[in-house]
Amino acid sequence: MTSPDPVRLRVWQALASLWLDTELQDHQLRWIAAELRASGLPREELEAIYLYEVAPLLWPNLWTPAGAWAGFDAAWLAAGCERNRQRRASRWHRGKCRLLRWLMTGATLGDWRQVQLLLDQEFH
Repeated sequence: MTSPDPVRLRVWQALASLWLDTELQDHQLRWIAAELRASGLPREELEAIYLYEVAPLLWPNLWTPAGAWAGFDAAWLAAGCERNRQRRASRWHRGKCRLLRWLMTGATLGDWRQVQLLLDQEFH
């Protein structure tokens, strides 16, 4: 496997924070938004990365009694998100993600919306 794009890697790492088993503070949400903004990726692509690349890998963490709270192994995160990035072209993967959207992202939606609002503030 080739090394992932460093910009995308930073986006994955920032978004992964949404699935940690901890309550995120305002400064953490601002950091996530800043990392996403610094990527230079369009808003639609950031949303697709959230749903199709990061969520399918990390959602189980928030549905287990004692999920990871300090962070995810960087190599494991990169490998899993890269696999999901490659699967995005597949209708099956996109359909599965849309079908399971609430299950995969339900616990992160409040924080994700806050991050989106922060992004909107900077884009306008």
